[in-house]
Amino acid sequence: MRNKTLIFALAIAGFLMMAACNRSVVYTHYEHVSNDGWERNDTMHFYIPPMKQAGTYHQQIMLRTNNQLPFLGISVIVEQDIYPMQRKLRKRIDCKLVEKNGHVLGKGISCYQYTFDVDNVQLNEGDSLHMYVMHYMKQENMQGISDVGILISQ
Repeated sequence: MRNKTLIFALAIAGFLMMAACNRSVVYTHYEHVSNDGWERNDTMHFYIPPMKQAGTYHQQIMLRTNNQLPFLGISVIVEQDIYPMQRKLRKRIDCKLVEKNGHVLGKGISCYQYTFDVDNVQLNEGDSLHMYVMHYMKQENMQGISDVGILISQ
């Protein structure tokens, strides 16, 4: 009976690993925010190398926070230039971090990690991206954001 349970658990784990491999991560990178806070004019830059194949790519923004953030959410602007066609895209993302009752929506204990959808974009083979991320809050300096990242998958 014990062997059957072990085989069943390994089979489930193998299935989950195969399912996770279906989503191909093309690019993932974090930029660290200064310990002094994320100033409004501090733009995070991400240079994504040329795509190896044409297709639809899913873009996400990733945030890491600590307990110093005084808001339930943060708004960010994501701008991107697609080369070589010189296409420009801009999108505002409202990132809900904490529910009104205080329940944190991120993963973690004292530092939290969040992932938010940006968009799906159709890219050709050889297209590259330059992405810019900046906060869009009235407060000039945002305390509590430790890292900002981009995740692109196919």
